[in-house]
Amino acid sequence: MTTTTGPDQQPVSRSLRGLLIAQFCGAFNDNAWKLMVALLAIRQATAGMAPGPELETVAQTQTATAFVIFTLPLMLLSLVGGTLADRISKRTVIITVKVAEVLLMTAGTVVLWLNPAGGMLPLIVLCGMGVHSALFSPSKYGILPELIPHERLAAGNGLLELWTFAAILTGTAAGGFLLQAAGSHTWLAPLVLTGLSIVGLVTAFSIPPVSPARTEGGIGATILGAWAAIQTERMLQMAIPMEIFFWTIASLFMQNVIVYAKAVLQLSDAMSGLPLTLLSVGIGIGAILV
Repeated sequence: MTTTTGPDQQPVSRSLRGLLIAQFCGAFNDNAWKLMVALLAIRQATAGMAPGPELETVAQTQTATAFVIFTLPLMLLSLVGGTLADRISKRTVIITVKVAEVLLMTAGTVVLWLNPAGGMLPLIVLCGMGVHSALFSPSKYGILPELIPHERLAAGNGLLELWTFAAILTGTAAGGFLLQAAGSHTWLAPLVLTGLSIVGLVTAFSIPPVSPARTEGGIGATILGAWAAIQTERMLQMAIPMEIFFWTIASLFMQNVIVYAKAVLQLSDAMSGLPLTLLSVGIGIGAILV
């Protein structure tokens, strides 16, 4: 474990800064690419259609498809990510996932260079980004106690959430803007994201090495342990269904916001992310008030 406890906190600050920048770049790319894929799918499916209920239905279908493809790996692989974070050095997991992110964003650039209209391949890249996020999240949170002293842990968590929120906000706003700015050369939009993913990878190397939390057990043992904890904790039994319900409603609402922006308000790609950005601002204000 590499931590610094003394008056000189510079090594801690440097290691935490690397994690924050790596997290920012990843979350930015997740949200920007997800919006790009949804907008490309809507553009392709609704070409030549007049505004109306049919256009809204088609736009809703395309948006829902993009969101499900991104979210499904998060649901299925988060436990795998947690197991990896326990069995392997979290720094190793973070760097490996960031390498995968560079490859995915490069693949997205090549895909849109070959077919500017999009098609199925951008959805495959989006699924890969969902896998990337599922494997990255447990390590980014779990490594904090190994990077900073206990008395600074709450502040470190706050910083991580702040940078995550900033990435969601700016990534959502930038996705449509980059797509429209690229014009017919749509591959330029993911090229920018590729550059950001490289920045995230480079900064991840500034995270100091840490030892695995434990080496015994596997995914099966982790699942059984989690299930046993749920069975014995009444609060967990109540919280998990409510969290699933909340995020289901939130996901549906976000999909409808995109459809409303494109099919009803007829906003350009550059402006279509604005309603989602305002929604993110509202979530941030609500979190502060709570």
